Amino acid sequence: MFGPDDIPVRGQLQVEGDEIVGMRHSETAVGLATLWEVGRVGKMFLQTTRLPSRERPYILNVELARARLLRISQKREEWGAADLSLPEEHRELIDEALDRFIAALCQLDEPAAAGRLADEALTLALQGGEALALAHGRAHLERRNSAQGFARHSFGCCLDPKRMGDPKYLKHVKEQFHFVTVPMTWRDLEPEEQKRDFGVLDECVRWLNHQRIAAKVGPLLTFSPPGVPDWLYIWEHDFEQVREMAYEFVRAVVERYGPKVQAWDVISGMNAENCFKFSFDQLLEMTRSAALAAKRASPRSLVLIELTEPWGEYYATNQRTVPPLIYADMIGQSGVPFDGYGIRVRFGWGGEGMRTRDLLELASLLDRFAVLGRPVHLSGVQAPSAADSRDNSGKGGEAGYWHGPWSEAVQADWLEQVYQVALSRSYVETVTWQDLADRGAGGVMRHGGLLREDLTAKPAFARLVGLKNALVRAERKSGRGAQGE
Repeated sequence: MFGPDDIPVRGQLQVEGDEIVGMRHSETAVGLATLWEVGRVGKMFLQTTRLPSRERPYILNVELARARLLRISQKREEWGAADLSLPEEHRELIDEALDRFIAALCQLDEPAAAGRLADEALTLALQGGEALALAHGRAHLERRNSAQGFARHSFGCCLDPKRMGDPKYLKHVKEQFHFVTVPMTWRDLEPEEQKRDFGVLDECVRWLNHQRIAAKVGPLLTFSPPGVPDWLYIWEHDFEQVREMAYEFVRAVVERYGPKVQAWDVISGMNAENCFKFSFDQLLEMTRSAALAAKRASPRSLVLIELTEPWGEYYATNQRTVPPLIYADMIGQSGVPFDGYGIRVRFGWGGEGMRTRDLLELASLLDRFAVLGRPVHLSGVQAPSAADSRDNSGKGGEAGYWHGPWSEAVQADWLEQVYQVALSRSYVETVTWQDLADRGAGGVMRHGGLLREDLTAKPAFARLVGLKNALVRAERKSGRGAQGE
């Protein structure tokens, strides 16, 4: 359930026969968000509007359609100021959806009939909404490209340090990417207290510098169990000590590499991951301290703060977390010295924050960051090329799908359209794909790479290369080096 500003609220949901009953802890009107199958459009995470409490049940199909049509109306008004011209066939989709929805409202006394009409309205509304988001994105992408173009570093990928000895893998990186993220955490670099191991990171940075590829490293700090050194748990109840040790760690790492690394994901997921149970003030203080350490150690490097699970579902069950946009706004207003937000966008796996959403929801999320006044870097963008059996058996549950079951063709279409929507926003500076190659059982998303495990290219790889070649101007390609960019 969620309340004002789409912020999840705490409460209980249970199924009683053919009804979903929500028990909330306040009198605020709430809405319901759920994974919902919508014919040929896919199975996506959708939400109702916020609904007043009442004894008589609402018809879920009708309320999902109502919410989607309301979202379309809001975005048409918002984007209409930019003289957006929506093709006739797309306007007809939205108009037909509205007609079906009105017909459903006229039959609320017959829930089955109202539900069927609402389902038809929702299918048309989702198609029309995505068409609206794409039309807006492509129009502004063309304007942005003609006005200033894109530098090579707008398109990035994550490097798998375990493949540094694989020349075929490195050849793909060298030929197609000029901006690469090296994933490294505190746990990786300091597995034992006061015994830092920079061997792997030294090798990665040295190779990237030799190839004149701009490097980003991180997230250095994350307080999720996979990123925290085991020895640090000794101090988990001493915030001051942990903060001082984190400051010293960040300072030492950033200072070691200086101008060799152009950007740092200094801290990640503080909005959603909090295994040390920091208070809200402590979350902000840890963020400020880490960013300050990086800025002092290398003033010219970009300092980024990454938000994971940007729709904030985690907040409904974990009171030690902060809704993502509240966290983003607070660090922007609290004197934290940083240069931009990283936003991790992954769809199609059953883990938290990775349930499939449509393009209009992604566009709406990005628009909320526009008012915060900082550049945005989409990090860890990913969708699978095949369904993962863990989606239905793991604790995260099913993740849904987009325009049909996940396949290599669907992944390629998703990549192209998501990149167009993202890069059309002037404040989005880079988009980084998470895994260049499939990682099998060793990755969060088994089939999330642009290359197969044998390093043959998927359609998504060709689509990304084509989009990059179309947007990066020739003079940019042959111009400044990676460090200058």
